[in-house]
Amino acid sequence: MDKRFKPDRTLALGRRMDMTGTARHELKFYISPSDAAILEKKLEYLLSYDEHGTDGVYHVKSLYFDDFYDQALSGKMEGDMKLPKFRVRIYNEDLSRKKLERKLKRGDMVFKTSFPIIDEEYFRFRKHSECFSHVFPDLKGNFLRPRVIISYRRKAFVYEPGNVRITIDSQIRASINQNPCLYRPACMINLPAPENTVFEVKYTGLFPDHLRVIFQEVGYRRSISKYAAGRLAGIYR
Repeated sequence: MDKRFKPDRTLALGRRMDMTGTARHELKFYISPSDAAILEKKLEYLLSYDEHGTDGVYHVKSLYFDDFYDQALSGKMEGDMKLPKFRVRIYNEDLSRKKLERKLKRGDMVFKTSFPIIDEEYFRFRKHSECFSHVFPDLKGNFLRPRVIISYRRKAFVYEPGNVRITIDSQIRASINQNPCLYRPACMINLPAPENTVFEVKYTGLFPDHLRVIFQEVGYRRSISKYAAGRLAGIYR
């Protein structure tokens, strides 16, 4: 390993104090833009807006990573999701507040760990992800590379009982650049229908019965990955 990129353990351990972890149920559905608009109006009467957005709306941009063999992508395509996904995420184009996230799915359960990173750590992770194995042990000997940027508009609603969070993601776009970087302009393409609008339901407790009617309106649940859809859209463009 290049000694110039040896992790600063004092810095990393200090930042681990800000690390957050969640385990929750996560259900995803494709939905048409017209149905999404109707559903938004109904949810406004049932739930509260997410306080982090303006009327619940904010912009999400994520840089996803995968290894040389694209095992996270192939695992998703083959339905064998043993490996976690790693990404750096920002909100509303604010590069001063970045989070490094690890996400692992087991059936309907999703386990996500994240912590804020500074610019130096962002660029270090892009080139030497294995340096973060003291934070994420499964990165030991695992050399990740940036693969695709995914961006979208999110409208989020919350319901405190059951810690329910419902989101509608639209205008989903993917980069087609080689070696994408959040600090460089990216050539983005719109994902084709039906992959350009996604309805998500996330909860940690019991899902309230009076909200179950929502599932009947949005149709069938699908195994959905914005990362996989973005990668494939770039490949088959």
